[in-house]
Amino acid sequence: MTGERTLSVRVRTVPEAVVVAASGDLDLGSAPVLRERARAVLDDRPAALIVDLAGIGFCGSAGLQVLAELVAETADGGVPLAVVAAHRAVVRAVRLSHLDEAFTLHATVEDARDWIRRRPGR
Repeated sequence: MTGERTLSVRVRTVPEAVVVAASGDLDLGSAPVLRERARAVLDDRPAALIVDLAGIGFCGSAGLQVLAELVAETADGGVPLAVVAAHRAVVRAVRLSHLDEAFTLHATVEDARDWIRRRPGR
């Protein structure tokens, strides 16, 4: 899959969090792009991080590794992490890897924002 589609990453701020939205394929060649953008966001210590993978059609092991790294980094910094995944292949990869046990998985960014708003201490 590497090289078939490029990865684009956009960052935007909503009242509850910073949203890092990726689209394309998340594989060995493109995972470093998501890693760098998400880490740059975490350097600014956001109130919460939403990783929006709704535009991802394929998520390989390198993409799952980035998600696992973000779990560790957000936990260390006390930053709530929500992941949005819409495509069945991405949801399946996350569930098979059991990463859905480490972060909340949402169907939409709005669902993730609602989850953040309902968190205790918010």
